[in-house]
Amino acid sequence: MKSDVRISGDRLQITRVFNAPRHFVFGWWSQAEKLQQWSGCEETTKCEVVMDFRVGGSFTQKMHIAGAGEFTMVGTYDEIVVPEKIVYHADMGHAVTRVSVEFFEEGAGTKVVLTQDGFPNEFLCKTVSQGTGESFDKLDGLIAGRAVAAHQ
Repeated sequence: MKSDVRISGDRLQITRVFNAPRHFVFGWWSQAEKLQQWSGCEETTKCEVVMDFRVGGSFTQKMHIAGAGEFTMVGTYDEIVVPEKIVYHADMGHAVTRVSVEFFEEGAGTKVVLTQDGFPNEFLCKTVSQGTGESFDKLDGLIAGRAVAAHQ
């Protein structure tokens, strides 16, 4: 399944079903060594993540993007409910947005709903939606490979 992307005003919502259990998918969001394997658009050549994964904890995500240079995002975790929800504020330099990532059991898989609010303009919203969709594609490939290996 590809991602379902909806943009409305300053809000972006992306929904995707991953073929793995909820706790397994949640782990790819809650551990820096896993997050840096898939976060970033297709042109991301390297992603470095430092995170203090707890309510009130912060994170820094530095992406090296081919042809565009380096992009850094910092944020603070506002709410964490393992393995159901992660809410944080993301400072992208020229905008601070609120991101909510929800994880729902759907049969043997997991439906992830990412909602990001507070974009200053439609251009940034569309840019982030493309990068997030491409990140989800990478995550899907990693999860599919690991899930098959785990069941062998």
